[in-house]
Amino acid sequence: MKNSNNSGQNMSSKEVRNSFINYFKKQGHTHVASSSLIPENDNTLLFANAGMNQFKNLFLGLENRDYKRAVTSQKCVRAGGKHNDLENVGFTARHHTFFEMLGNFSFGDYFKKEAIHFAWEYLTKDLGLDKNKLYVTVFQNDDEAADIWHQQEGIPKERIFRFGEKDNFWRMGDTGPCGPCSEIFYDRGEEYGKVKDPFKSIESGEDRIIEIWNLVFMQFFEKAPGVMEPLPKPSVDTGSGLERVVSVVQNKLNNYDTDVFRPMIERACKVGSFDYINDLKILASNKEQSEKTAAMRVLADHCRSAGFLIADGALPSNEGRGYVLRRIMRRAIRYGRKLSDKSLLYPMVDELILSMSDVYPELAQRKEHILSTVRDEETRFLQTLDTGSDILEGEIQNLLKQGKKKLSGEVLFKLYDTYGFPVDLSRLIAEEKGVQADETDFEKLLEQAKIKAKASWKGRSMDTDQAHLISLASEFSQKHQQTQFQGYISLDATARVIGLSNGHSKVDSLTEGQTGYLILDKTSFYAEGGGQAGDKGLIISAESQTQLRVTNTTKVNDVFLHAIEVVKGKLKVDEKINTKVDVKVRRQTAAHHSATHLLHAALRKTLGTQVTQAGSLVDEQKLRFDFTYNKPLTPEEIEKIEALVNEEISLASPVSTHLMTPSQAQDFGALALFGEKYGDQVRVLKMGDFSCELCGGTHVNNTSEVRVFKVVSESGVSSGVRRIEALAGDLGLSYLFKNLLENQKAKAEAQIHEGWESFLEREKLELPVWIESKKNEIKLLEKQIKKMKLDQVDLEKVVEQKFAANSSHQFVVFQVASSERDSLSEIADRVKNKIQSGIVILLGEAEESTPLIVSLSKDVSAKLKAGDIVKSLTQKFGGKGGGRPDFAQGSLTSASLVDVKNYCQNNF
Repeated sequence: MKNSNNSGQNMSSKEVRNSFINYFKKQGHTHVASSSLIPENDNTLLFANAGMNQFKNLFLGLENRDYKRAVTSQKCVRAGGKHNDLENVGFTARHHTFFEMLGNFSFGDYFKKEAIHFAWEYLTKDLGLDKNKLYVTVFQNDDEAADIWHQQEGIPKERIFRFGEKDNFWRMGDTGPCGPCSEIFYDRGEEYGKVKDPFKSIESGEDRIIEIWNLVFMQFFEKAPGVMEPLPKPSVDTGSGLERVVSVVQNKLNNYDTDVFRPMIERACKVGSFDYINDLKILASNKEQSEKTAAMRVLADHCRSAGFLIADGALPSNEGRGYVLRRIMRRAIRYGRKLSDKSLLYPMVDELILSMSDVYPELAQRKEHILSTVRDEETRFLQTLDTGSDILEGEIQNLLKQGKKKLSGEVLFKLYDTYGFPVDLSRLIAEEKGVQADETDFEKLLEQAKIKAKASWKGRSMDTDQAHLISLASEFSQKHQQTQFQGYISLDATARVIGLSNGHSKVDSLTEGQTGYLILDKTSFYAEGGGQAGDKGLIISAESQTQLRVTNTTKVNDVFLHAIEVVKGKLKVDEKINTKVDVKVRRQTAAHHSATHLLHAALRKTLGTQVTQAGSLVDEQKLRFDFTYNKPLTPEEIEKIEALVNEEISLASPVSTHLMTPSQAQDFGALALFGEKYGDQVRVLKMGDFSCELCGGTHVNNTSEVRVFKVVSESGVSSGVRRIEALAGDLGLSYLFKNLLENQKAKAEAQIHEGWESFLEREKLELPVWIESKKNEIKLLEKQIKKMKLDQVDLEKVVEQKFAANSSHQFVVFQVASSERDSLSEIADRVKNKIQSGIVILLGEAEESTPLIVSLSKDVSAKLKAGDIVKSLTQKFGGKGGGRPDFAQGSLTSASLVDVKNYCQNNF
């Protein structure tokens, strides 16, 4: 790379990304891969939205890794909560829902001097940016940073600006690590802004001077708002938006004009047969073209969010993360419809996969799932878009005719609930017509309907018990490191009590009858994780013979928390104890867990390698496995999957575990799960030649120990995700024996019914076929009974009872001893055809209410409605009902035939 001001001008976005990572690797940083967009064990975040997210526990001192310096290019999404850029996307030069955050980090290693030097050297030498176009900002009281910029890097003081807390001070939360930050800005030139003074230009946020790097100096710990103390080991967290840096390097005024977005935009232009116009003069003078360009940019951004979120495990739905994804996708689809009748989102996501899979291989590995999810959501939305748009347009026009300009929350909710319209899409359409949407009322209706559509994610609140336990585990993590888990090799362990809690606070002892949590220096109890339930069992004190029942085991930052009940005696901190895991529970759970691995492999062999795990739960009661697939499994597919799993069980294949690095595991052929967080060493579980996955759970030693595998249900969880529930081990055998016994009993009943003498005849019987034949016989008998009932009605005698009411219409009111509405309806139609013109009212007979049928001839229904007659009768005699103009039905609470006749004669 040449060290000239133009050295970066010809760099592609991939080259910029690589140059950043390589620069910091040369400075002793470990390259850490981007974490999933779906944060692990962090309910405060909707999506990963900054490079530091995956290092949060390192900054808090809750986790240790074998490096002190790191560099990343982190996938980020900001489309909910306080970081909500959705409405600006496509209409500004640099707002995005998905972006990559380049970052370098120091965990108690280097600080301001090095961080500032690295940033300045990389920008001015490796990228070759003109120093005279760069400005820096510091926190108003951070003289240290200002001096380093001036004295160390030689930046004139007039190019160093000071800002207050709002702009240049960073906090992780109300309490915790915090500190001043220093930002680097690039000046495009006075001609690109309205404000000449650089300080005021930065302050105004105009596009002339743009922020390209933020250096956060974590040097304090805020114990309470405003109460800070210095950190013993200050850290550094920096973030530089790749898209912004690339726009500067490639000399583009708009991020969407860089090669980051160009492939997707070009694909859309090709599919839709239109051109991408980005000339500022044309856009300023041509509103229609400006809207088209904005629509293309919306699609270019949203296809990236959709593709990456689906790859990381998100799926469109009406709750939480899935709802945000749905909003993004449906916003893109609607803007696509403004450009072309052809699908644009699908081919643009396909282009995203082609252009970025070399950097993010999960895109290619989950290509079929990503594209099928996009196609399904697009098809589903387009089916309702036109209908919903018509309804919304009608509501808006009615409002405007009445001189009103506020769309009710009731209409917004109806569009959301019935037609799948995200509320912001309804608002956007309404605003285009000059109408305001009442989202406050909409939110109230959502709450009333108990629909938790979290467009603005607040995170799941933590109760005081959980907060206490996390704090307790963090304390012991710092003092004692992690709990030593010995449960892979033994179900018993000798350990020492190092912590006790009553669930609300730390205590020194727990006595008989009390419940709480126990922390040991080592344990044989497996802690809940990876979809596997925690172990249960007993703990006995080696000193006092105190007995504890362990009801569950969880962990926080590798500190194991044993949920206990003191059955006998008193337990104190520092006591020596013996752990005894419940063998039966562990064995059955292990059988279910190993069966999920065999099931996963069988699914991929049967349905294709696009199938991936979307979630699982295994305990001693059952196994539940969610996987990506877009249609229900056929009985034949389920049968084949069961056969594959049971064949592997019968082969008695050895089950082995291997510790290795993630890259070695990949070479070994292990299947990793996207969205899972893996450390420097991973545990690979190999089951013969059939299955090889990363897994930290407990398993059988040989596939034969699974004993048997049986699917008990297959269903849909959400769009693109199916769920299988199954049984294995002792429970699987019990289930099969139970079903066999029931089958034998049913066959014995069939033998008695058919009068077979031979046992062999019974065993040849295919029970489902026999049951189907009996159902057909029952249907035939029901038809015969129905015909008999119809034939019992003397139509001639009924017709003779007709009378003329006040309206001069001919009425026939009669009653039949039946409650079957199909039969009553057919009888009423026969009578109507017999009289040709008139009104037939038929009452049935039932225990609780009187069935009511009203049938009108065509000529009468043009003047009088059957539904109005039913309504009138139910108001008089109690009941309910309704129907078409020529036919309606209902039920009357209390009415005799005479009463109904008299009422009809006098009121119709």
